Amino acid sequence: MNQFDKNQIITLDIQNPQQIKLALAQYMALLDSDKASFNSQFDVEFKQLDEAGMRRLQPQDSGNNLKLLQSALDLGQEGGAHHYDHTILDDTENYISEVILFAAALQYPEIKQAVVEAAKAIVAYSRRQNDTDEMWLDDMRVFGVEALYMLAKTDIQYAYLLAQYFVPYWDDEHACGYESYLSVLLHEHGWHREMIKAFIWCDNDNFRSGMFKNDQYSEECDYQPLGEYLRENPESYEQFKALVIARFQAEPVLLAHVDTMCDEDEEEDLSGHQPVISLYQSLFPHSCFYDDEEAKDSFMAMSFFGSTLENEAYDLQQKVQSQVAGPLVKIAQSAIAARANYRAYLARGERKYELNYGTNLLKPFVLAMPQGEVLWRYIETGEPQTVLETVCEVDVLELAKVHASDMAEHLIDQLSSFERNNQGIVEELESVLSLVRGDLLTDHFSEEAEYTQPNGMVLTLAVRNDAENNLLQARAEQYLRVIDVFYHALGKREFCKYMMASLTEGDEALLSREAYYQRYTQLSVSDIKSAAENAKAKNTQSIFRHFTNQDELLCRKHLKLVNEHFRSSRALCHPKQWPQLDMGLITLASYHLHSDYNQHIGDDITEALANYLNDNHIWQLAAQHIIQKCHKKSDHYNPDNLGLSEAQITWICDYFTADTPQDDLSSLLALVQPQLYRDECCRGDLYLNKFSEKQSSYQLFKDHDDDFQRFTLTAFWLRQLPLPLQYKADRLWQFIIALAPVRVARNVLRAYSDDHWSIEFDTILDEIEVYEQLSKAGIDSGILNAYEMSNQRYNSERYLNWIEIYSEIASDDTSMFGSMGRNKAKAMEQGLAYINERTKIEFLHHVSLKHPEVELDFSHDLQRAIDIFVQLNLHSWEHALAQELGRDCLYFGEGEKLPKKLHKAIVADSLSIHDKPCHVDGRSWEACTVLQQQGDNYVIVMADHEVPLAWYEERLPSGPLLIFSEQLERAAIIKRVAELQVQSNRINAIVEQTMAYLHDEVEFDVMAALFKGQISTEFMRIDADEYQMYSLRQFVWMLDAKRRNKLVRLLLNHDYRGFKLIEAQMEQPWLLHQLAHNEIDFETYLSKSGEYEGEASETGMAFLLTWLFDIGVKPEHLVLFCIKRSHFDVCREFIVAHARGQYGSFKQSLSYLYADRRAELPEIFSQAADAEALLAPLRKDKSRKVKEAVNQYVG
Repeated sequence: MNQFDKNQIITLDIQNPQQIKLALAQYMALLDSDKASFNSQFDVEFKQLDEAGMRRLQPQDSGNNLKLLQSALDLGQEGGAHHYDHTILDDTENYISEVILFAAALQYPEIKQAVVEAAKAIVAYSRRQNDTDEMWLDDMRVFGVEALYMLAKTDIQYAYLLAQYFVPYWDDEHACGYESYLSVLLHEHGWHREMIKAFIWCDNDNFRSGMFKNDQYSEECDYQPLGEYLRENPESYEQFKALVIARFQAEPVLLAHVDTMCDEDEEEDLSGHQPVISLYQSLFPHSCFYDDEEAKDSFMAMSFFGSTLENEAYDLQQKVQSQVAGPLVKIAQSAIAARANYRAYLARGERKYELNYGTNLLKPFVLAMPQGEVLWRYIETGEPQTVLETVCEVDVLELAKVHASDMAEHLIDQLSSFERNNQGIVEELESVLSLVRGDLLTDHFSEEAEYTQPNGMVLTLAVRNDAENNLLQARAEQYLRVIDVFYHALGKREFCKYMMASLTEGDEALLSREAYYQRYTQLSVSDIKSAAENAKAKNTQSIFRHFTNQDELLCRKHLKLVNEHFRSSRALCHPKQWPQLDMGLITLASYHLHSDYNQHIGDDITEALANYLNDNHIWQLAAQHIIQKCHKKSDHYNPDNLGLSEAQITWICDYFTADTPQDDLSSLLALVQPQLYRDECCRGDLYLNKFSEKQSSYQLFKDHDDDFQRFTLTAFWLRQLPLPLQYKADRLWQFIIALAPVRVARNVLRAYSDDHWSIEFDTILDEIEVYEQLSKAGIDSGILNAYEMSNQRYNSERYLNWIEIYSEIASDDTSMFGSMGRNKAKAMEQGLAYINERTKIEFLHHVSLKHPEVELDFSHDLQRAIDIFVQLNLHSWEHALAQELGRDCLYFGEGEKLPKKLHKAIVADSLSIHDKPCHVDGRSWEACTVLQQQGDNYVIVMADHEVPLAWYEERLPSGPLLIFSEQLERAAIIKRVAELQVQSNRINAIVEQTMAYLHDEVEFDVMAALFKGQISTEFMRIDADEYQMYSLRQFVWMLDAKRRNKLVRLLLNHDYRGFKLIEAQMEQPWLLHQLAHNEIDFETYLSKSGEYEGEASETGMAFLLTWLFDIGVKPEHLVLFCIKRSHFDVCREFIVAHARGQYGSFKQSLSYLYADRRAELPEIFSQAADAEALLAPLRKDKSRKVKEAVNQYVG
């Protein structure tokens, strides 16, 4: 059976109209009951049934409507010919029977009403779901659209059904191109009354505008927009408004999306939605208004029928509201159901804390099974064991639905919607039984007791008496018997690795691996005689899989498995019994050899392990893996012929494999390091080290596909052995620790850690031992200390201890211990350069706060952070030039958008530069053109060498266009362009000026002007948004008050987006103030700075606003900041105070705000005693939206 074959078959004689009518009725019943789909996939097929038997419908079965069918399929996103140009066989993945049925049905006028009713059922289904994920026919198309199109094609009055079908929550990334169905009808019929009705009944903005334009991101149209048509035909505008009213009287607009995961008290407020406004915004073409409120305000202010588009929209919206009872929008039925399901899920989540809730869920289900009473007795007592032999596989979920509804709901909560079957339950059995496990295995009896060892270490132990121990053991056995029942009821399928881990791993494992495999595996006795041997073999294979699975990082639990299983049975350690060679098995062999050495074992198996490693050329494998991660001249795409040559590759292999290499490590690093693939932070054409300036980020150590951990461990273990292998192992080890010492240490630490992501150890002594081994292996102690500190950032006690250790760097203690402490801190200072730089800067900041006597010089890092900021936000040269030349720049923008009043002939002369690139910085595909007015013409000053000059005679240039006045000297323009195009010089100059500004060497106005001309405001970024890299957000709080004020004033005044500098740490100024005045201690500061991440207290926000205004941040920017945070009382108070005359001109702030933000002010002002006076300026606002907001709150 093919992936998308259908299971619900409706048979008919396609030549018989009455049977077609009956088939349509059956189809409607499936649609109306939401049974036409299964697992979010359309699951219905119509087939021919006659005396010759049953067959699949063929395109020719559509009769006289074959061309109609073909045209409907052709409009699909991948075309249609491949659907109808061949016979559809039983195994053909072609699912067009619905289209054939409707095409055939439309031949018969006598059953047309049945066709219309079925079409309405398709639309109703689509609108109930409001999600294309529930409408897929296969992996390329959705169902229903062709049927609706053919109906509208034959009778235009039903075009509105097709329009309704295109729901607002439409996946236009995967279900794309469907706008053409309505567009074709519009091109055929024009703005016929029924097409206007279709426009109005379509609830998807993109599909409405898609009727007259192809690209939702462009303003170019391929048909007259409806707004223009209405302007030219005023009588149709009256008809349009009547149709809008009729539509809302019939049915509200569907909301695109609502939050289905909200609590009982969080009901959706539908009154604030304005669907009529959205309808008017679709009348004319426009690009997306996302993050461009200015363009939106301008668009809504366009002239329309003697008023503005906005006024007409609000007038009609008010008229609709006066004639329609209830809201103008509604939530899709699927969303309402999803919300109800979520609330029921939350209610079940609350019940899980009830005593024995899991057991109460389980019991009705078990009792409903065949021999349920006996099975429940077996779970409780362990008898009779023979009952398991009688248990056959059952459909667990269906059985629960019928007999144990609470259990069924619990199962559905845990299962993927695509695998609600027994296999799905097997995959999720650990979570399915988690409540039962909690009931039976939770230890309610233990009491903690402290025990002091002879060495002074205090251990905390859980203490239970024997009776309580016995009870817990009995419950553990009951839990295992629950699993026994499920194992058999689910068809004795293999459990997933998580279920196995929950039973066999950890300090309180219920089973050994061998016992697990004996109990929960279908044993094969053909190769292995006994169940015990089979279980042992299964465990062996499982351990092999852990080591050979490149997606699995090795950690302590894997080594523990090896110790318990392999090391307890010496014969298993012999590599002759192992599977095919793999790097993971080489690592396993290395661990065995390392363990033999530490346990003083030396026998024939030890020798076999050493021979296994030698015979399999492990150092050649390591060299090949390194070379694989390098640029090579032989690479498939290498136009510049860069990378390693064959001779260099041979040399590298020789270095790692030869008994005595010809060259040293430094020569190898000089060759390999530049050629290694980087795993860098990429932002456009900017590439940065992910971890730190000092530490390059290599794909060789990337957190994916083993990240070289197995080679690392092999080298780490073998270099410690007194064997010939030691020297080559050390050669590899020294190479990788020179490349990335922290990444190497991390890979080794993972192997001894309880978890492979966060480095955690059972005891501090275990941790100390591994770090000491790494230090002895040559990794600098300062680097190790810095990395250890970074792992303990959220262990307050240990993190504070590291701060104390580092503070010794400022100590003047000359004693032996004082010198040792100071040297350790100095080594750590060097080591900080290799860890994630965000952590480094955070740590240094904390050191400076806890120990102000420690002098920090972070000027280099600050300058680099500013450099990164400038690179991320630098205007391209043409934008900078336009800003710089001001009024002498007559036009700057897209060439194709040049206003008609500026159109002139474009000519080239002998001085025109056309022999070199002239494009946007970093975008060679986006050519720029520089023109200068000369009389009645524009002369080409510079044009890109790939754009033929002849093109300018026929059309306006595409891409950025600059036109300068004839008052400027052409030579001066050319010279300045050449200077600005050297991007590195501009970056260096801006960074130097910024640093000088922070040191009081440049005035604010000069710096602000420089930023205005050179630093972009659109999508302005404070940093690269890479969590391991440092950011100006960190440095701003490390600066002294004077420099901090200057930096904040500069960025927050440059553009409102500059507030990103402080938004994540709005409580910081207040916390730092309290710390500086001894109102809180450092430990309190540390805890609260994390507590208020991205938020602030009322007091903290008040302090922040006062500080920002005092340092000179623009009031209009502060007002916008406060509007966005009007849930703070102090923000509302700031806005009201500003409106009353404090903090500068409120009129100026109003002019800065866009209409949507101004429309939020009436609600804030309405709470004030002098609301009427505060609202007065807004009553005269040019925006209708603002006036409506005023009327709402005044009323």
